[in-house]
Amino acid sequence: MAGKCIGITGTIGSGKSTVGECLRRRGLPVLDADACVHELYRDCDALRKELEEAFGPECLTADGVNRKFFADLIFKDDAAREKLEALVYPHLTDAVRDFFAERFGPAFLEAALLHRIPQVVKFLDQVWLVDAPAKVRLERLVSRGLSREDAKRRIDAQGDIAALWQAQKIPVARIENVGSLEKLEEHVNVTLESLVKAR
Repeated sequence: MAGKCIGITGTIGSGKSTVGECLRRRGLPVLDADACVHELYRDCDALRKELEEAFGPECLTADGVNRKFFADLIFKDDAAREKLEALVYPHLTDAVRDFFAERFGPAFLEAALLHRIPQVVKFLDQVWLVDAPAKVRLERLVSRGLSREDAKRRIDAQGDIAALWQAQKIPVARIENVGSLEKLEEHVNVTLESLVKAR
């Protein structure tokens, strides 16, 4: 298990963040890619300069980026999304590399769009794909306060992540999250045990 680098991913509402919390409760290191990106938006002067040059000063705030500006932009313009990712992902890749390098033993990266960052995928020994039926994910998002229409739009926009990972040359462990938290904890335990056996 020493030195294992594991990615945790899944579609919106699948429960990947809950899996990350399960691991943190066990004392295992988990890097949240979304949180890391927001820190980069706030603290990385090089990235902030690149964003300002690419999108204009209105894209930045004192403590990060103008989320509404980017949400409005990237949902309707794939080229703008790709442009943003091309600026952000090299900095995120460096942060992930440092995170894994500083740890001995298993370490985990939680990232919804992991398949879009091939340089990060190269660091990984395995991917945990958290999944749940679309109906279950829809109800979870609605319970969080999203409208049913917005929740469905977000689910449809992500597509079938499971199918994307089938084409990757990396071991994938599926974690079905359709029941209680206790059931999910059990599944996480079993998947962790499989890492130990693979040493």
